[in-house]
Amino acid sequence: MSDDSRSRSTTPFTELLDLTQQLTPHKSPNRTRQIRLDIQSLTNEAVKSHSALKRKLADITNQLGTVRQPRKRRTRGNRAAEAPEDVENPSTLEDRVRKTGRHFTIEYGLFPITNVHTLLAIEEDLTFEEDTEFESEHSRIQGQLWDVIALLPRDARPIRDQDWIASAFADGINNKRSTIHSRLRHESLTLIVANLTFVDGYTAKIEDFESSASRFEAFAKYIGYQPATADAAAFYSPLKAEVLFADHDGTMNVDKIFRGPLLLIIFACIIRGPLGAKGLFEGKSKLPSAKVTQRIYKIKCTLEPAIASSAVWAIWVLSADTQLGSGGEGDETQIDYKFYYETFLRQICEGLRDGAEWAVELFRYWDDVLFPNVEDSLSQNTSVNRQALGSDISAMDEAFVRQRRAAKTPLCRAHHIRLSRSNPMSYLLPLPPARTHGVNAGGKRASRRRR
Repeated sequence: MSDDSRSRSTTPFTELLDLTQQLTPHKSPNRTRQIRLDIQSLTNEAVKSHSALKRKLADITNQLGTVRQPRKRRTRGNRAAEAPEDVENPSTLEDRVRKTGRHFTIEYGLFPITNVHTLLAIEEDLTFEEDTEFESEHSRIQGQLWDVIALLPRDARPIRDQDWIASAFADGINNKRSTIHSRLRHESLTLIVANLTFVDGYTAKIEDFESSASRFEAFAKYIGYQPATADAAAFYSPLKAEVLFADHDGTMNVDKIFRGPLLLIIFACIIRGPLGAKGLFEGKSKLPSAKVTQRIYKIKCTLEPAIASSAVWAIWVLSADTQLGSGGEGDETQIDYKFYYETFLRQICEGLRDGAEWAVELFRYWDDVLFPNVEDSLSQNTSVNRQALGSDISAMDEAFVRQRRAAKTPLCRAHHIRLSRSNPMSYLLPLPPARTHGVNAGGKRASRRRR
C-alpha cells in the first residue's frame, strides 16, 4: 500500500466512518459503549484541530492586513448601498425615489410599459407630442417616461439610469401594488361588499370572497366571463364587464362606462384609507386628518390613469385571481390586466384629446363624487361654490372701494409698508391666478404632465 493510501485510510473522517459502521444491533453493550467513546474522542480531536486552523487563519489574515472584508449583501431595503460615492445622502434619496414609485402607481401608471430599468435608461425625446402618445410604441414609452421624470426628485433625474435609482422606483411600485392588493381583499372588503349590488339584484356576501372558486362562482359573469362555445374557448371581455358601468343595460354605452360604483369606492379606499369610501355617494366621505395617501401626495382631482387603474382593480378584486403581479396576467383567469389598463387609458385620453363630451362628463362625475369641494376639481358643486364666492368677493371689493373713496386722509406708501410688515394679518394679499383645471375652455383636458 502506498503512503497516500495509508494516509487516506487513517484520516479522522475514515476512522469515524469505520466506527459508525460498527454500531450494529448485534454488538454487545460493552462493545457499543466503547465504540461511542471512541467516536466522541475523535470528534473532540476534530473540533480542537478545526479551532487551531481557524486561529492560524486569523493570524495569517492579520499579518497580511490586505485581505478585503466581504461586502454586505445588498437587500431591497438598502438600494443606497450601490450608490456612487459622489451622491449626497443616498439613503434619503432612495426613500424619496421609492415614495415617487408609490405615487406613480396610484395616479400615473399601474403598470410600467416596459421594465423600469429599461424605461429610466431611455433618453427623453424632446420632440414628443402628447397628442400622438398612443400612435406608436415609441410614443407610449415617451409618454410614460415624461410622467416618471416629472415625478422624480430633481436630484434623481440626472442619475435616473443608475441601477439603484431604478430599483428603488420599482420597489415603490411593487410595494404600493401589494398594499392595494391587501387592502381591497382584506381591510376594505366589508365596505366593498356592503356597496356591491348588481343589476340582476344579486348582492355580494363576504363568503363569496373566501376562495378563487367562490369568487368565480359569484362574480365571473359580472366581470365579463364568456363561457366556451363550439367555436371558441371561454374568455373574459371587458365590453361585457357589468362592474365597469353604471346601471349596465348590456350595451356598450360610453356615457355609463367607467362609472361603476365599485371603481370610485376602490379609488377612495386607496387614497383615503381602508374605510375612506364610507358614505361616498351620500357626500359623507371626507379627507381624514390622518396622514393618508391623498394628503401625502396632495391629490386634488381625478387623473386619467387613476380611472383606468380603478377599472382594472375592480375586475381583479372580483376575479378568481390571487395575485396582480408586475407582469399583469391573472394567475387563475389569464386575464391580461396590463392590456386592459393600457386599453382603458388610451380610450380615456383620446376621448379627452378629441374633446368628447362623454370623457369630459366622466371626469366631472368622478370629481363630483370624490372631490366636490376642492379647487382643482371639476365638480359641479365646486363650480357653483366658486361662482357664489366670486360674487361675494366682488361685493366685498366694492364695499372697500367705497370706503377708500370716502377716506379723508389716505396713508402714504411708506406708512402702508411699515403697517403691513408689522401687522400679523399682512398675509391677506391678492392671490395669484388660479391654476387652469385639467379640462380647458374648449373641453379638452390639459396634460397631466403639465398639472
